[in-house]
Amino acid sequence: MAVERSISITFMSGPNDGKTLFFEQPDVGDEMVLSIGRRDGCDIFLPYDHQASRLHARLGCLSSPVTASETTSEPYVLSFWLEDAASRNGTFVEHDPAGIRKRLSLRPGTLFRVGRTWLRLDVPLSL
Repeated sequence: MAVERSISITFMSGPNDGKTLFFEQPDVGDEMVLSIGRRDGCDIFLPYDHQASRLHARLGCLSSPVTASETTSEPYVLSFWLEDAASRNGTFVEHDPAGIRKRLSLRPGTLFRVGRTWLRLDVPLSL
């Protein structure tokens, strides 16, 4: 079930293939960081993926204010980033065979791999 102003991550492989996780967007001016890995308590929990580290990667969402217009009084823009958390097996984006080495900006619709699990950052919802 989607929450108002949500972002979502969809599993694209593994036993959760097709399952979507929803997270509330951060307030304007705030940043949300999601943890990804096998450790209990990770926001995106991958207990079945033995190629994933306990804390494998982080996915961030920053909500930044932008100039208001006649139609929108409090506009904002969301930006996303992904970083590897010093995992043993790396974090990969799309079809690039080289793992990411530093924080990388992501666009909605981008596929990324943590361990053997493919995930997709979905287009944010505003209800």
